[in-house]
Amino acid sequence: MTENQAPSYYNQAIANDIITLVKPLLQQAGYRLRDGDGKIYADTFMAFDTPWHHVYHADDLDCHTWHKILFDTIFMRLGKKCAPSKCHGCWKVVIRPKNLKQLFALLNLQMRMGRPSKCGIEVRPTVNGLYGGYFYNHGIEAGLECYEAVRKEVDIDPELGPDVSVILKRACTEFELYCGPSDEWEVNQEQAQIEQLVNKWFVRDIVQRTQPNHALATVHRKWIEWAYQNADQTYLEYTNGIPVFPKVVSYHHLAEKAAKKKKEIFNKLRAGEIHLRDLKEM
Repeated sequence: MTENQAPSYYNQAIANDIITLVKPLLQQAGYRLRDGDGKIYADTFMAFDTPWHHVYHADDLDCHTWHKILFDTIFMRLGKKCAPSKCHGCWKVVIRPKNLKQLFALLNLQMRMGRPSKCGIEVRPTVNGLYGGYFYNHGIEAGLECYEAVRKEVDIDPELGPDVSVILKRACTEFELYCGPSDEWEVNQEQAQIEQLVNKWFVRDIVQRTQPNHALATVHRKWIEWAYQNADQTYLEYTNGIPVFPKVVSYHHLAEKAAKKKKEIFNKLRAGEIHLRDLKEM
């Protein structure tokens, strides 16, 4: 196609083919085309199998569309090293509690500060740490202000303190691992066209969810069992000192007992208290 030649009908069809881009969502994830206008949607529901306690939600974050649809379903499948453009303005203050007791202390801190945030256990293999907390901000200026406020509160918290790591980072870790350093991200024309297509055809209700107590009980139970699994003994403070699972019956003491008996016999032989012929009767 020459510079001034109009794109073929085939190329126009490709440029408008949202169905092929998101076919896995339509086939496996419960998305469908809505009668009447053909918009793509799925019934929304609260996630129950999560490691996170969502303390306060940000009003205008649509992480599901940006991360699950654009990044996981489209960009990664196409091999496009693109971080969703909306995520370029997301700045996170990240806290790394060292144990379960500090995680609960961080939860209380987030509740006191009243900023968009969450905390929980880190089950992702790409994260170096067992626990994490996140504060969400729009723009680097807001991120820096939040970092200073959080660092101050963590430093003076009796259960946390200056030794607990607090950093400011941009967007999701997965984006940086796949797309490269976040200070080098750009939005090219192809990415912009794909995002335009998604914004045009996907519809989603943005609702302010609050996790009910029974869902939080599931989350906190996971935290305690995770701490037990990873030899974090501070979990005992939440179980009245009782192990999550009982100790197994062990038998290695029998080997120690047998070794002790052999040593006693050897010493008696050496001292002449018994003779080799006596061993047959022992």
